[in-house]
Amino acid sequence: MKTYFKFVLIITLTLITGCQNKKNDFVENKKKINTMTNDKDDRLKDGINISSSFIEDLEFNKYKYNNEYIEQIRLSSLEDQKFRNEFFKYLASRNLDQNQNEQVFLIKLLLVRIQQVDDLESYNLLSLIFNDKNLSYYLEDYELELFQLFLYKPYFFTKGEYRYKQGGLIDYINQNLPPALLTNRKYFENNIVDIHFQENTLLINKDVVDGFSIQDLKIKIEQEANKIEGYFSPSYENSWKNKTVIYYNLYDYLNDAVANRSDKNELLVFNTKYKPFFKNYIIKGFKNLSTIQDIDGYTNLRKEKNASSEILQKVNSGENIEVLDNTGDWYLVKTKGGKEGYVHKSRVKN
Repeated sequence: MKTYFKFVLIITLTLITGCQNKKNDFVENKKKINTMTNDKDDRLKDGINISSSFIEDLEFNKYKYNNEYIEQIRLSSLEDQKFRNEFFKYLASRNLDQNQNEQVFLIKLLLVRIQQVDDLESYNLLSLIFNDKNLSYYLEDYELELFQLFLYKPYFFTKGEYRYKQGGLIDYINQNLPPALLTNRKYFENNIVDIHFQENTLLINKDVVDGFSIQDLKIKIEQEANKIEGYFSPSYENSWKNKTVIYYNLYDYLNDAVANRSDKNELLVFNTKYKPFFKNYIIKGFKNLSTIQDIDGYTNLRKEKNASSEILQKVNSGENIEVLDNTGDWYLVKTKGGKEGYVHKSRVKN
């Protein structure tokens, strides 16, 4: 009899254990599915680590809407147009002078969500805020944070624009980021700078990058963007002393970041919406950069490969040229003015 009860007990325990394991597997699978599908029942705070936020003073459990903390609002609720319109109307009614900062809190929260979570709904909400005449100027107060996010995740913004086609926000970034953070050719010409531009150059000063609050962005640029040094001649701005300034070339960095994580439609958005705005800051340099060196102070650019050929122009020593063909004793070169001709190889310094 004891043996019988012992057998029944073993069977019962086995069944209970099996059911519990199946229950645990079900819960784990559900978690995986929710993660993969970016479950719209997520709340605004989900996935956010305040301690690693690139924006200071992001405080939870402080601002409420309809007796619910704003960070607890579900994304699915914000997708409902009626709910969203009422919520935005409430935000617009808040008064900063009375320490009512709900609208600013939401903007900071969305920016941090983009920093930490690849959540396109956050892009959509941020675009809707920017296109709301009563809320857009609050976002403009955080334009430098917005520009950092674009440099950090350019692929994210192209995906968001392709999916939602909101406009406004993307145009604002395009028109204002370059003059705010980048350096164009005119600046170097006005300040007498000796700098060797690469074939395609989009420059940002190292000091600007060092001031970024997104630490991962600084690391990415330092590791993935080419460094270029600019040698400034003495002037009033640098106390009449020579100065060396380091720049990062963002051209390939941005193109690679988008190309590696975008489909052809998103790439089309990047090429048609971003590059036209950045074109005034893209400097066309040389593929194979060399320098003219001649004890006479200049050398002759000739039409043919011989010393008696027609002289097209004089090229000063120290001037940069692009070597198009370096076979033989005479090199085919292009000057910075775009003129092509031949110079003897002894006058070319790599």
